[in-house]
Amino acid sequence: MGLALAAGLAACSGSPDSGTSLTPPIIFAPGLGMSALAIEVDGNASFTFLVPTMTSPELLPPPATSALDYSQRSGLRTEDIDRVHEWLALDISSEGRASNASGVFVAPVSVGENFLAECPQYLPMANLLSEQGWTTDISLKCLPYDYRYPPGKNSFATDLREVVEASVAAAGGTKAVIACHSQGCLMADHALRTLDPVWVADNVAALFGFAGQYSGCSDCMKWAFSQGWSWDPDAPDASPVDPTWVGQMALGLQSSVYGDNVLYMIGDRKIRAVDDVALLREGGAIAMARATERYALQHQKWFMLGDESGVPLPVPARFVYGTTIPTTVGYAFEAVPDIGDQPDAPAIETDGDGGDSAWMNEAPARWTDDPKCDMQGLPGVTHMAIVTDADAVGLLATVARAGAAGDVPCLNP
Repeated sequence: MGLALAAGLAACSGSPDSGTSLTPPIIFAPGLGMSALAIEVDGNASFTFLVPTMTSPELLPPPATSALDYSQRSGLRTEDIDRVHEWLALDISSEGRASNASGVFVAPVSVGENFLAECPQYLPMANLLSEQGWTTDISLKCLPYDYRYPPGKNSFATDLREVVEASVAAAGGTKAVIACHSQGCLMADHALRTLDPVWVADNVAALFGFAGQYSGCSDCMKWAFSQGWSWDPDAPDASPVDPTWVGQMALGLQSSVYGDNVLYMIGDRKIRAVDDVALLREGGAIAMARATERYALQHQKWFMLGDESGVPLPVPARFVYGTTIPTTVGYAFEAVPDIGDQPDAPAIETDGDGGDSAWMNEAPARWTDDPKCDMQGLPGVTHMAIVTDADAVGLLATVARAGAAGDVPCLNP
């Protein structure tokens, strides 16, 4: 899968160093829904899944033409198409613990082995890096994960350690740079704060975040009241995810990020970050409310280490993100109940990158060493376009090369 694209990418690299020790390893963590997942059900069904609304058909391994076609070509039977929603939905217990449905097994298709199969939506970014000397699957690797779960509840941290160690060894001891986009940055934040700090310092030169999602996602709360994703990527009432996937919705909305800003309204009533569980319960998303009480980031010591205590990561970190774009942060519902029956609720907007608010994008300023050095806003660059923005990718290349030499540069010298 992805062999034709991989061959084309390798051919256009033109790199003189073939991705060995002269090119610092880059390990990339993708955003929500951008990891290809291998699904097995009771040993009777096996196929690969990508979230339809997150999938650009032109970036799929040919000859696949859609997310559904992609899954069918990988083994999904026609008679099972309508069962995928049931298989991928998480069970949420009375204590809020999320788990796979009985008999369902989900994992990345592979990890750090085939970038274009694992993270096909990032082919344009890989092309930009190949022009600067990186080679996919050698000096540029993908670190996919099961995005349905929150940090620490999937294999991301363990996989990161294994991929980094293999990449550093293949590069003759040159430290790796962890790059990430959106939800992948929260996963990377968790891993770098919970893995052995001595190991991190010995193997990782820096973290580079593209539009990092460093908190609970405010407008994602609406997904808990939706019917969930659809095979039709243009379905008007479908959300990008299933309302049981806790990876974004159960993280809670930190007041340290959103303050007292109004994120939702029910009639004239104003809902702020501290009211997120109440909104879920009043809107009928009872299971997600239980999961939020269990998984909310404000209860996680690793998260609060940075968010409240202001402790930097054990390695230098640099962050780029878009600015000056109207961004949805919540919605104004008419009333409860039946929030899920109000798909056209007016949006509540603020400044951001079109995907995350400025409050989210600027969150690392609370714990990075020097925000003026470590953070760079890019006016007019959207949440998804940032990973193909030449300036942003160029900054990653600069940080990776200088970081490998032990001197991570400021983004604003």
